[in-house]
Amino acid sequence: MQKIEIPENWAVYIGRVEDKPAMFRVNLGLGEIDLPLPQFTYCVQVSVPLKNPDQNGFSFDKERNVLYNIEDTLLIPKLKETDLLAAVFSFEGSITWYFYSQDAATLVPLLEEAFNTTDYTAEVEVVTDPEWKTYSEFLYPNIYEYQSIKNSEVQRHCEESGDHTDQQRPIEHWLYFDTEKDMNNALSKVIALGYKVEDSGRVEPEEGDTPQEPYYHLILSKVNTVDDINSDTWDLIDVALDTNGQYDGWETVLVK
Repeated sequence: MQKIEIPENWAVYIGRVEDKPAMFRVNLGLGEIDLPLPQFTYCVQVSVPLKNPDQNGFSFDKERNVLYNIEDTLLIPKLKETDLLAAVFSFEGSITWYFYSQDAATLVPLLEEAFNTTDYTAEVEVVTDPEWKTYSEFLYPNIYEYQSIKNSEVQRHCEESGDHTDQQRPIEHWLYFDTEKDMNNALSKVIALGYKVEDSGRVEPEEGDTPQEPYYHLILSKVNTVDDINSDTWDLIDVALDTNGQYDGWETVLVK
């Protein structure tokens, strides 16, 4: 069977399932290639109950380290070129590893065997999923969750740079539109949300750029903290979706 090179781009985000908190650790790299992967038609799910979950149903640091060790030293070594780990899901006091495989019949007993030397009892389920719906419709973050991942990356950068992320400061945001009408529709919405419009209008191509269709932008600012940025970015995503636009992120000055 042909070996497929899988990009690694792991991220963690908190979502909600059945209106309850859920933690996802997902290889976003799989979303960067053409899915579904041919022949990887089985989704193998390995679940174990946590020994001592917290109030959200997630593991504490001590048990989390044990589970990381099980994954790194017992589960991953069992994988062949016909298997890959796509995500890890924590919810309501259990953790589930999601593998995609070309040969589930061979993989399942190997994964079950991996837990023989642990004090966890694993439950294994195999789902036929040639279209990768489990990954794309359940495990992969939606537009809001994906933005929260990007927000966390900026927050970590700010913290590493010595920023006081709990301190308020002006934060700038960008939205882009194909038409002036859509931009103007968004303009009234963002003003109602309390944003200051720093710039708006048609974006002119730089000298030497490839000619392209005209497009329009809004550059906005609002005072907030980096720690509380999620709600603002989600509001602006809503505006963009309502006006055929695209939210393109934010930046801030460091507060030290």
